[in-house]
Amino acid sequence: MKNIPSALSLIILCSMNISASSQIIQRSGYIYTEIASQISNMPSDSGNHYQEPTNMQMETWESTLDNMLLGNYSDASDSANVIGYNLVNFTDTFDIPNVTYYILENAGSNYWGSYVYNPNFCRPLVIQSPHAKKDANTGHEGIHVFRKTQAMFYQVNGTHRCNSSVYSTCTGTTTGCSPTSTSEAYRNSDMAHNIQSIFQRTTEVLFYTFDNTYFIQLHGFTKQSTDPYVIVSNGTQETPPLDYMVSFTENLYLEDTVLSFKIAHIDTAWTRLRGFWNTQGRLINFSFSPCNMNAPIPSGRFFHVEQEKSRLRDDVTGWNKVANALNNTFTCIPLSIKGNTLQEKTKAYPNPTSHFISLEWEEDKGINLEKLVYNLLGQNLSKHVEVSNENVGKAVLDLSQLPTGLYLINFNKSTLKIYKN
Repeated sequence: MKNIPSALSLIILCSMNISASSQIIQRSGYIYTEIASQISNMPSDSGNHYQEPTNMQMETWESTLDNMLLGNYSDASDSANVIGYNLVNFTDTFDIPNVTYYILENAGSNYWGSYVYNPNFCRPLVIQSPHAKKDANTGHEGIHVFRKTQAMFYQVNGTHRCNSSVYSTCTGTTTGCSPTSTSEAYRNSDMAHNIQSIFQRTTEVLFYTFDNTYFIQLHGFTKQSTDPYVIVSNGTQETPPLDYMVSFTENLYLEDTVLSFKIAHIDTAWTRLRGFWNTQGRLINFSFSPCNMNAPIPSGRFFHVEQEKSRLRDDVTGWNKVANALNNTFTCIPLSIKGNTLQEKTKAYPNPTSHFISLEWEEDKGINLEKLVYNLLGQNLSKHVEVSNENVGKAVLDLSQLPTGLYLINFNKSTLKIYKN
């Protein structure tokens, strides 16, 4: 066989690279309708559609998330396609001005759930619906609450929690999937009780990437006569150093004064539906083994919310109560986030960084060093950042006193997102 001339080889290789590079799907409409449709098409409580991801697939997913959170959407799309997912750039035209979301959706083979990122989020909340089919309306409620709170991220499972006939190795039992209502281990398809899942890995990435996110996990239960309308838990019986859960229940009560509550770390004699076996809760509360070890201490960042149907889960009236309570508990970031790309002459590098970051801006535009660095809750952290080599249009920031996470640099009424690793 004759050798192909080098120039022709280069053309062929370039063509192969172009064709191999995946395209970000462009779509528009109403984000609620988009996700509600995916929930409606979710496989039911049998059929073994759900298959656990391999370790390699989990690593590819983590890389996909990392790129998406950093704004490297083309790279995120490429790696998502490798494991049977699409990246969708979704423009929500329901609101004026329109809102842009990025959706990681199943391309037809791996039923690991749907994941929505809001790069212009207002509140550092992660809304989770792990049982969208089993706990009626919690998936629809979740995407509605995500949108109304302008949260950062939304996660919903990909099949009914009972879809798999294989049992999870994680501790805990349930009668929820047993045809005879006998207690048995959780199924692999139950996203709240299996660590070998994309749902769990997504929680892990978001928890360790951002040190000030809060995970709001929505569940539903059938109310017995002795039950309250709402059972909330941080995943432990201990009170965290910063406890937003009491404020949340107080704000939810103001939305509906008929509601009654049990709070696991306050009503310590209460033992029903506390979510202590929840693998996301165990992870967020620093369990050494989220699969089989209860959390030792509370982080205060996990909200396990069990809801009776008629007053909260039934329709948009109840969903708005939850959204309003969250809005009144967590303050919107008081900054205008415009993504990673600002004016051409404005630069921050390296990004991500482990220590120092250099800033460059237009010489005729000043910066306010006292209002320069914020976290995702809108708290001013500028006093913890040392500034050196300050000159006209240039400065170097020392971020060594800040923990790992995403931060906001305030540039002339615009905001740049930087990541400290």
